[in-house]
Parts: sequence; structure tokens; C-alpha cells
Amino acid sequence: MAGTTASPAAQRDSWAAFDVALAAAVSSGPGRADARVVDDDVEAARLDALRAADCLADALRRLPDTLLIETCSRAEQLLAAERLLAVARVAGCSGDARVDRRRARNAMADDVGRSNRSVSQDARRSAAVAANSRLGEQLAEGAIAPQSIDALVRAADEETGKIPVELVDAVEGLAPDQASRVVSEHLEATADAVEVERQYDLQRQARRAYRYESPSGDGRPALSGIAVEGPRADIDLLWAEVVARADAAYQSAGGRDVPAHQHQLLRNRCYDAVTAAVRGDSSGSLGGERVSRRPTVVITVDAEKLFDDPDRPVVASQLGSGPIPEHLLVDYLSSGAACSLVARFDGVPLWYGRSRRNASDAQFVTLAVRDRGCVLCRATIDRCEAHHLLPWTAPGRGRTDVDNMALLCRRCHQDLHHRNHTLEHQTTAQGKRHWSTRSATVTETPAPKPRRIQRE
Repeated sequence: MAGTTASPAAQRDSWAAFDVALAAAVSSGPGRADARVVDDDVEAARLDALRAADCLADALRRLPDTLLIETCSRAEQLLAAERLLAVARVAGCSGDARVDRRRARNAMADDVGRSNRSVSQDARRSAAVAANSRLGEQLAEGAIAPQSIDALVRAADEETGKIPVELVDAVEGLAPDQASRVVSEHLEATADAVEVERQYDLQRQARRAYRYESPSGDGRPALSGIAVEGPRADIDLLWAEVVARADAAYQSAGGRDVPAHQHQLLRNRCYDAVTAAVRGDSSGSLGGERVSRRPTVVITVDAEKLFDDPDRPVVASQLGSGPIPEHLLVDYLSSGAACSLVARFDGVPLWYGRSRRNASDAQFVTLAVRDRGCVLCRATIDRCEAHHLLPWTAPGRGRTDVDNMALLCRRCHQDLHHRNHTLEHQTTAQGKRHWSTRSATVTETPAPKPRRIQRE
């Protein structure tokens, strides 16, 4: 078993051994474009690769556990990239996306011990690599993670599998979640109104609701359920309303001023919100009226596209859902209580300094339009909170200003504070803002929360 600690010298030796073994493991196989072997040497090359893999395993075992976890992730990424490149070379590119995916899957026919879902996923990735040379170059250089290809495939041409080169370059060096955000923004910016309407109609035709039974197991009782499926824009609107009502119940029960263990779980509050709404109960488990006017859905429209060509159909975007058809935008505008159309905030203060701690509803909407959800994991805005980049209680005395805040989902928010990390962002050459985390400095570390005194 690997130890939990190691001297700096031992760690350096382990890293060096790992790098040597890993380089040998990925360069000894017969599939490398720069290391081709003749048929007579295939078996010898395979044995060399197996020995290199054993060396890699030995190097990993010498690492302390904390470094072992990090290094295994690094090794998995590199080996997964080599695997995709090899399958892409074997399958080739025919110019037909479906044919390429089938060929890639056939190339992995002898791969045992993997689920059909995993094989299909790699087939899609390899077909994308085969159809896009620039993507293969970035993958070989380690400039793009294999998981980021899943996001790029969403923007590929359905027939040829081609992906815009500028989009491939835009996700270079980004984490998969950030890459997915870039692709989503690209799809929204290039959406065609007619195609958006067609897709929405197809989803509406396939909508359904049904009942199912969940059997008992692992100490969980048998449950009954109702599933509702339909266009994402509709489902997001429904779910945002449920979460908003559940949050109202949480705030009415004391919110953050009450210990977490004294609250109902979020899933319980969501169930109570749904059942109360169906029964027409406006109080009870919902805790009365909402305590906040924060919108459940935010719709954005590009002002330039809206006014430059009045005759052209408008393509609006629902945050978290993507482009929506024009008739749905009209429905939203006719129901002001259901959503908000964000255009500008003339006369609405977005910088409060030290005068208030919590973000206002106007500030939250501004952050929603800018960040489009959790800046780390892309969770939708209904699951997000406004986070101070420089904490309010830190020695640096953070301010409640839009440029000192970012949206984080509850899980990422708690994890960030638990690890004593802080957020920072970089702007790419394409003008995109991407977020990352680092350890907080002394002036960025919030003061510890006072312990609650239990009264007898």
C-alpha cells in the first residue's frame, strides 16, 4: 500500500519515475504515428508496452496517497487520449458521421470489460477526432481533455461530423465544464429561429407524464413516483418554480440562522412544494408567500439582433435551457409573474459597497446573465447563490458589488469555503471569462463562524 506521507526527495523521485514510465508506456505501442513497427515486431512492441505499464504501476505505488490520486487522474487522461487517437486512426474518416461512429465502435469490438455506454461514448469521441484534424492535434498535445470532446460533439454537423475550427481553438486548455459552457454559448449565438421552433415542436409532440413504482432496497422503503418529460425550457420553468417554493419554505423556517440538521432536506421540501401546488395550497408546507422576488427564469435577447433586422425572427435564450422559440418568448412576456426579460438596469444600483451583505435581486439577475449559472460546475441559476470573491468577513472587507461576486451552486459554494479557496478569473484571447480556484490568502480568508451556544 502507498504511504500517506513522503519526503520531498522521495516525491521528486516518484514523479521522475512516473514520467519516465508513462512516456514509455504510451510510446511503445504499435499504433503511434511516429513509432510505426513492422508486423514481425508487433509482439515485441506489445511486450515492451506491458513491461512499461508494470513500471508505471510500480512508480504509482511509490507515491503518497494524496499524490497518487492526482497522478492517476493525469495518467488516465493521457492514456484515454492515446486510446482515442488510435481508434480514430483505425476507423478513419469517411465524411459520414454515422459511418465513422460505427467504424469506431467496430474498432473496439474486442475490448472486453467495458459497458456499452462507455464504448459508445468513446466511439463518438474518436469519430469526432477522425473528422476534425485540429481536434486530433490538440488531443495529441494534451491541450484538450477527452471529456471536452463530448461538448464539442454537440456543435458538430449532423452529417459530416465537422466542428468549427474556431470553436475547437476556443476550448483549448479549458476544463470540461468550462468547455461545455463555451460550446453552449456558441450554440446560442448561432441558433436558427426556424430550427429552434422545429426542435421545440418535436419535443412537445413527445411530451409525456407517467407513474412508476420504485422498489425497496438498501434500507429504503418502496416508493411511488410521477415523471414528467417535455421540452427543456418547459421543464426548467417548472423545476425552477418548485425550487423557489422549496426555498421559501426554508427561509420561513429560519434559513441559515437555524442549524442545517433542524431543516427538512431539499428533496423533502421540493416534494412538499409540488404536492401543495397541485392541491392548490398557498400556505402550509410552502410557508406562505415567497420571501423574495427573485425570478425563477431569466430570458435574454441580443439587443443588436432584435433591432438591426426587425423582420428577422427573434432567437431568445432561457438561461440553463438554451434557445427558445419565438412563440414561447411571447408567452413569457405576456406573463410577467412567470419570468423577467433582462435588457438593462437603468437606475438600479448594482454596487452596494459595505452597506449591505446579501446580493439584491437586481444584482442576482445581473450575475445570472453574466455567469449563466455556477461558474465552476455549470449548475443552473435556480441552484445558485451569490458568492463574494473577497469574503464579507475577511480582513480585506469584501464589498457587495457585482464585480466582487460570482454565482456558485450550494455544493461548490460550501466546498470552496471548506477548502479555504477563492475564485479568480482569466480572460482568453477570444474575450471569454473562465474561472478557476486557488488557495485563499490571509486577507481573503473569512473569519470563523461563532459557535452556537446551546441554552438549557
